[in-house]
Amino acid sequence: MSENQQTIASLIREAAKNETAFLNTMGGVLEEDDPERIEEFFARLNIPRSAKADDTLVDKSELHSEPTISVTTFQSEMNITDGIQKFLDRHMRKLKWHVAHPAIASARNCVRLYRAMSVVTELRIRRVLALLHTKESLTVEEWGNAREIINRSFREIREATSIVTGNWLDALMATCDQEEVRELLKELPEIISDIINMLKELRDRIEERRKQLEVLPEGYPPVRPPRYFGGDLLDTNSWRYLWDEFSSMNNALRSVMGL
Repeated sequence: MSENQQTIASLIREAAKNETAFLNTMGGVLEEDDPERIEEFFARLNIPRSAKADDTLVDKSELHSEPTISVTTFQSEMNITDGIQKFLDRHMRKLKWHVAHPAIASARNCVRLYRAMSVVTELRIRRVLALLHTKESLTVEEWGNAREIINRSFREIREATSIVTGNWLDALMATCDQEEVRELLKELPEIISDIINMLKELRDRIEERRKQLEVLPEGYPPVRPPRYFGGDLLDTNSWRYLWDEFSSMNNALRSVMGL
């Protein structure tokens, strides 16, 4: 580590302050182009669960600006995605904690947790796409790893969205003043819509790139990457079902919010 390079611990403290600090700190780590530091940063990144931190939400145009993505090897990317997975697992547990402890005081902080998860999920998928754009041919293992990261990303953001728009919001409305909840979370429907649209854009870009690649099974001629194996969320029928799920979550949210 160079003399002027911040420690991972100091970066994590900075990222925990508020959403702007989170985005800026994450962007700085990505610009360093050091796979080991990127992996460690996400493995240890910890957005506060309570309402003690600043819960101000930034403008959506800032939130969805594309971060710097350095193209790495598949092995480096698998290491980085392991760090990202630790972040997502830890913060999924925090969302579930909020379901069991609904409170006006911590409501916006829960939204901040969800948005952080969506930002990191988007980054995870974009990193795989960037990697796929550096290759014309993939081994079976490389294509399998890419598919696993993409599928897991979509599965987990579906679960997080279901928690926020379903059990958590229902618990808030049941235990708190409903008009106060609606006023406090008035930005939530647009936040959810933006995330759903982002996921659709990424799915389209993944499918476009898949059609341009080839897989090299050992001992066999090259083949087009299989459209998707049974159960993959991005297969045509599975995607249609997933998209309907997201639409239903969004519609239910808008109904509860009186929109």
